[in-house]
Amino acid sequence: MLDDIQMGVDIEIRTLYPEMDLLRKKHADDLDSLKNMFLLSEEAIRNVRISPNDSDAKVLSKIYEFEAHKRANVDAEIKVAFDKLTKLSPNSESYQEDLEKEVNQLAKMIPQQNKNALVHYVARRKLLLDLFGKVINNEIDALKETEDAEKKRIQREAMVHNLLFKQGSDDPGTSDLWIVGEDFIYFKGYSETKLCDVVYNGSKLFKEEFKVEEERYLESLGENRLTKRPDVLLFPEEGKCIIVELKSTAVNASDHLHQIDKYAGLIRNYTVDAVQITTFYGYLLGEKIESRDVQGAVSAYQHSYQFDYLYRPGTPVIGFDGRSNGSIYSEVLRYSTLLERAQQRNKAFIGKIGASSTA
Repeated sequence: MLDDIQMGVDIEIRTLYPEMDLLRKKHADDLDSLKNMFLLSEEAIRNVRISPNDSDAKVLSKIYEFEAHKRANVDAEIKVAFDKLTKLSPNSESYQEDLEKEVNQLAKMIPQQNKNALVHYVARRKLLLDLFGKVINNEIDALKETEDAEKKRIQREAMVHNLLFKQGSDDPGTSDLWIVGEDFIYFKGYSETKLCDVVYNGSKLFKEEFKVEEERYLESLGENRLTKRPDVLLFPEEGKCIIVELKSTAVNASDHLHQIDKYAGLIRNYTVDAVQITTFYGYLLGEKIESRDVQGAVSAYQHSYQFDYLYRPGTPVIGFDGRSNGSIYSEVLRYSTLLERAQQRNKAFIGKIGASSTA
């Protein structure tokens, strides 16, 4: 009843005050923006009473309430259809016909239920990609307000890092590393963790006691190499490791070409004897990437056949003190290239579910 009263008042006000049409147009534009941002269905928008005075939160609340009722009805229908299936008797003469009828009915309802869940999944990804684009293009307010160049560089790198895989986390499943590789979220791994603290299959990955020469090298030149923190370490399966380095959008990423190789060398040579990681995949990510810098420093890098990135085929990771050599495949990519690839994958999802989107 309150909604009816509010709608009536809105109509009367528009009659008395023509300027309300401007507000109505703004409301329509805002609603269209919400529709594109959250992939809201046309059906929900048509069936929900939305007032120009409704806030974004109110609009979304009404639409989600409608969708929740719709999902509940679909679920209830699925339950009824399933109950009918369990009550069919194979001894009945019409068993095959009855079974086919119920299975077809069930098959029609389950895709709709899955589509509702997929819409929200894809909408979240779309929002993440929009935010990722703003971060790499320095359109975040916190970056605009910072004048100190070094502080801004650190902020840029931290924002990218935390958006993809929160620093200090050991749960890739809750990360958004799918932006880099769709399957990365299914692996075990670490973000910004000291090498000496990495746990692999329940035990410390690196040895705690070393030979004299090993100890000398690990602490030579005033460094403590096992306290270094790779940005991302992932372990897809036994004997394999993915290393991702994330650079600020403000720095020349090609100045860090050998950083991943050094991490691979440490992992190949100084892990516990029971763990022999021999195959590595390296990803150096940044925005300022000049291909001539990359190929001038490491001539093995080649241009990809699609998108704009460089890759280096498998090259040796030298094994010391009796350990065999490993190998590493590497890529150097711009964040904007990652964004383009991820947007194309998400568009494919959006097309499959029939949702509308401008991105």
